Amino acid sequence: MSFLIPLLQGALEGFTEKAKQEDEVNAASIQEKLKASYTTRLERKKELETERASATKVVNSLRGIEFADGPLDNSQLINIATKPKLAESILKKLDDDPEWFKKTNRGFIKQVEGVDPTIDINKHFDDVYRLQKEAAVNAEALFAAREDASFFEKRTARKNLLVAKQTAAKLGVSLEDLMSTYKPSSSFVSNMGRVDPSALTKPEDFDKMEKRLKAEFVTAQQSGDKEAIAKADANIGRLVILNEKMRVEKKSEAEIQSDMVTEIQKAMSEKNPSKAKNLEALLQQRKVLLRELPTPSAPEKTTQSNWITIANRSVSSRMEELIPGKFISTVALDGTITMTPKAIGDTEFKAAMTKAKNEIINDFTINGVPKSDFHKNALISIGVNFRNGKAVAGGNVLTTADVDAAKAAAAGTPAPAPAPAAPVAPAATRGGPMQPKPAAPAAAVPAPKTQAEYNAIPKGTRYIDTDGKEKIKG
Repeated sequence: MSFLIPLLQGALEGFTEKAKQEDEVNAASIQEKLKASYTTRLERKKELETERASATKVVNSLRGIEFADGPLDNSQLINIATKPKLAESILKKLDDDPEWFKKTNRGFIKQVEGVDPTIDINKHFDDVYRLQKEAAVNAEALFAAREDASFFEKRTARKNLLVAKQTAAKLGVSLEDLMSTYKPSSSFVSNMGRVDPSALTKPEDFDKMEKRLKAEFVTAQQSGDKEAIAKADANIGRLVILNEKMRVEKKSEAEIQSDMVTEIQKAMSEKNPSKAKNLEALLQQRKVLLRELPTPSAPEKTTQSNWITIANRSVSSRMEELIPGKFISTVALDGTITMTPKAIGDTEFKAAMTKAKNEIINDFTINGVPKSDFHKNALISIGVNFRNGKAVAGGNVLTTADVDAAKAAAAGTPAPAPAPAAPVAPAATRGGPMQPKPAAPAAAVPAPKTQAEYNAIPKGTRYIDTDGKEKIKG
């Protein structure tokens, strides 16, 4: 047997050398492939970060630009976020002809299908500009030798798995993650950057638009479709705010105040003293603001006055739509406007005011956060509070049933009373409408069911209103 020892030693040495060479080849190949996978993924992540930075720049450059019917919503901004050249052309148009935007509807930039116009753009980008795992792997199973493999093959498989794990550890990732396949997020949408040239038309004449929207509201009411009614009503609210913006746009202070005087005179000629008094309060507030606002420069004072005027006029105009002739406005020396109800219950009054405030919040904020300090101060002026940096009007919104009941009562015909709404907490905010003051106690009488019954109640008499609260007949 002794003559076999050198032969066995030589065979073992050959086996060891072959195994060593095989290990080195396998290790180099494994390391090269895993490092290439890691590098490719890093490069793709950098590309996505660059794309996100570009898209964010586009959004920031176009956010807040006012078209004839308002600024782009978040869905539209996301639409063109990946098209910097399109954004550049829009900005160039702004430089060349600023008035073009005031004559053009924003609808030529399409919304992204399925993307909420109020979506948080940063969160949307978190989802879009990322790599997502396409197919996971089981590294242990992938490196394992087959069951009937030889001793040498099983040994090689164990060595390969160890090298792969060590390589992944040095790169700071798990082997399973490194070997999984990734692709860009599927949240990219095919219609990003698309526009609708047919929408590049001159905006509808305001009076025609108002008639059309009011007709749509009546049609929605007749249909009984609550969603259609809410949408049509919201469109009227947006139109009211747009109209108030147009009243002060690119006008001198003398022109603005002259127009307000003309409106007061028109209301008086139409024998609408309540509306005239409300307009007089708004004119007086405008004068106080320009005299008293502690802003450092004349342009800033005018800009802030404009936004406060827009907010307060929008509240007054919207309430004239909802409860015409049923409230009165007065202004204090410091510019504080107080609105109080007359001939209606506090619930209906507060609900109408809350609805008007909420519509302005929607226009003046993005996801509840004011678009600027000017917008925030204007919201404060109408009694809007802020919680965690976001605007909160609170209270209940006046429903269509409330409006119908109020109109029926005014006509002297019975109508089902709307469900009582929870009262809005009184708020006395400087520079804006305030909630009505509580009435003094008096002898109570049952709640009047019609306008005629209400008219029959002597002035100064304490009565129970439709919301269950006690009031004094004014």
